[in-house]
This record gives sequence, C-alpha cells and structure tokens, in this order.
Amino acid sequence: MSPTATTRIKYPRNVLVRKTMSALSRALLSLLSRVEITGQERLPKIGPIILAGNHVAELEAALMIAFTPGQVEFIGNGDIPFDPNYAFFAKTYGLVPINRGNLDREGLNASLAILKQGGILGIFPEGGTWDPAQMQAQPGVAWLSYKAQAPILPIGFGGLKGSLRKALHLKHPKLVMNVGELLPPVTIPNNDLSLKANLEQSANLVLQKINELVPEEDLHQFSRRLDEAYHLQIKVLGKNGSIAIPEDLKVKHGPAYARLLFYPTLMDVLYRNLHLPIRTIKSVNKYLPPEDLLTAWRSILDYLEINPGYFTYRFGIQRGLAVKKSLEELCRLGKWAHKKGYTLKLNPMRRFKNAKTGALVTERGGCFPPQM
Repeated sequence: MSPTATTRIKYPRNVLVRKTMSALSRALLSLLSRVEITGQERLPKIGPIILAGNHVAELEAALMIAFTPGQVEFIGNGDIPFDPNYAFFAKTYGLVPINRGNLDREGLNASLAILKQGGILGIFPEGGTWDPAQMQAQPGVAWLSYKAQAPILPIGFGGLKGSLRKALHLKHPKLVMNVGELLPPVTIPNNDLSLKANLEQSANLVLQKINELVPEEDLHQFSRRLDEAYHLQIKVLGKNGSIAIPEDLKVKHGPAYARLLFYPTLMDVLYRNLHLPIRTIKSVNKYLPPEDLLTAWRSILDYLEINPGYFTYRFGIQRGLAVKKSLEELCRLGKWAHKKGYTLKLNPMRRFKNAKTGALVTERGGCFPPQM
C-alpha cells in the first residue's frame, strides 16, 4: 500500500463482523471473568480520539472492543506473524499493520487517515509486551496525536497477566479497566528540543498517565531492573579436555547474546510465530555439537536480512546491532569448532539490582518460553 493509498482503509469498516465480535467479546468476558470498569462513561462513540493503554497480556484489546461504544481500529504488528493462538481473531477483526523497527510511513499514514475520518484508534504506547516495567513509550502515539490533533484517552488495565488461562479454566479472574481523563492533543512547544525529543517527551507523559491508572498490585508484579549487566560464558571441549578459544575467534559481543536468552517473549516469536529452528539454544550449560547451534544462529541471521529492525526496535539501536554481531561471532566460532570436532557449552548470566527491594540479583541459564 502506497502513502496515497491509505484512504483505502475506510472508517468504519467490517461493521457487521466487528459488531458481532464486540458483542461476543462482551458476553464471554462477562461469563468467564469479573470485569470492573471505572470511567466507562468516558469511552467514546466517535472520534477522532486515541485510546492508549498498558499492554502485558492478550485481553487489553478485547476489553477495548467489548466496552467502547464506537468502533475501535487497532494498530497491530506488521513486522512479524501473529501469535498462532490469536491469529484467527486478529485477522478476522482486521488491524492496521505497522512494521515496527523500520520506518513505516504507510502504516503511520493509514493510522492518521483513520483519525482524520473521525475514527477511534487503539494503541499500546510501549509497542509490545517483551519487557514489562523496563520499556519506554514509543513516539508513535504522540506523533499521531500531533498530526491529527486528536486527544488521547489513557486506560490502565489490571489483572490481565495469566487471565486468559484462568478464564478458560473457569476461575473467573478479576479484570480491571480504569479509564482516565482525556488528554488534549499533543502540541510542540517553542523550545530548543527537536521534534523527535518533543514527541518522546509527550509519549512518556502519556505512558505516565496510563501507569497512574494501573492498579497498584499490578505495578508491583513487575520490578524494574537497575544496573543490568550480562555475561556469556563459553567453553570448548575437545577429545582430550578443554580447548582455549583463539584470540581472533573470541565472542566480543557475548553479553548481547546473553541478553537475548533472558527475553522469552522474543524467543517465543522466533520459535512459534516464525517457526525458526532455534530450540537448541535453550540447551545451555551443556556441551553440544556446534552444527546444531549453527543452524539456530544462522536462521536468526537470515531472518534479520528480512526484518533488520527486529532487535533494534526492542533493544535500541546499539544493543540490537550488538545482538546481530554476537550471532555472527558465534557462527565463526561454531564453524571453527565443527571443523575441529569440538563441542561447545554456553551459559548466559545477568546481574541487576531490584528497584523495589534494593537486592542484588544474579540469574543464570537464561529464561525460555515454555512452548520452546
């Protein structure tokens, strides 16, 4: 879709399907959970308006769809396939795809066109769920508000972590939806900051307003990690014992690879959504044939050729590029070890200070999704 074709997304669209899904969502949520909403009268019938909420699970969008009187158009990930568990529902409802991590003018222009048609746009400013409590707001919410001069309605959700599983087991979890006061459209004050810096400031203010609406017990579920440090221990084993790694094959960006192994959501996407053969990398702290690891590392590098922004969007430019460099270095090490008939053992570690308790924490072995 070209920028001039963004008007092809008419608002509202798929009206009958979306009304049916809204009614069905409302019925199922009422049947399988206990929904508590404050400020429900603030949910809009018409726009232009942006609904902005926190995002830790699967049900935030369902709550918006079920209880907003007007039709909500959502921005969704366009850079990766949907989670197989929810792909049918996402595709049936229809989203505005955004290629996160890459400059996607088409997706942004499509979202802007919806607002300019008086639409209601649902967005989650953190841009994902891979690291609750650590993530900053992405500037897209501020850019859209500024360009469309659309107000922003902050929403704080609570009780959603693990709630879908509880609901399906008839445990009737309590789901909270706190709708805040309307925020005026973003403006750019006359100061020395760049447009980007102003938008980042405004986006973080929106996220702050959202977090003020999140129930206290939910905020305490996720503690910020301070002073993080990652380390990757690599050992090489030959027929006669340990082998020293040659200087030119040492993995200088090992901490970046160790960081990746502590992000289960990102690995879950690579494994389940993209079907990459990476299962071997969860076998840490044991000697493995390098060819098995090489298959996993090369598959991720091949994917980065298609979607170079996958890690930079989620970790930041420097850290994201360091992950790619670490994979390239590991591939060189793996090819050498394979040629020599050696095996490899990798063990990731991270240290940090728990912001809530002040305790120093050391974790080893990574953290992997249960389905992997």
